[in-house]
Amino acid sequence: MFNRKILFCDDNFLCNLDTCEVLRGCGFVVMTTYCASAAFEVIAKHDQLSALVTDIDLGPGPDGFEIGRRARAAHPNLPVVYISGSAAARHALEGVEGSTFLFKPYEPRQLIAALNRAIRLKAA
Repeated sequence: MFNRKILFCDDNFLCNLDTCEVLRGCGFVVMTTYCASAAFEVIAKHDQLSALVTDIDLGPGPDGFEIGRRARAAHPNLPVVYISGSAAARHALEGVEGSTFLFKPYEPRQLIAALNRAIRLKAA
């Protein structure tokens, strides 16, 4: 069985709550954050992450692209899934190599499929 511990960062409380509930129901262990600084703390303290899911637009301060860069600096092979309703055009230029982008609103099954695919590829 693959490690299924993920970091999920989204500043939208309801989106965060709903998505994390679905992910947990599918067997993921989810560490939830609502801003970049909290995500940076989790990245620094947890070396057994299997993936990062982050919104790109997180309000004032660092964005999801910065979270992705920090996560990859700490964990070079960490799968990253970006989610956003407005930053799709920026993904190719600012997203970390090999990352996935999902446009909001997305179906939970799309996120679950992206995570399962990325975690399997990392384990291979």
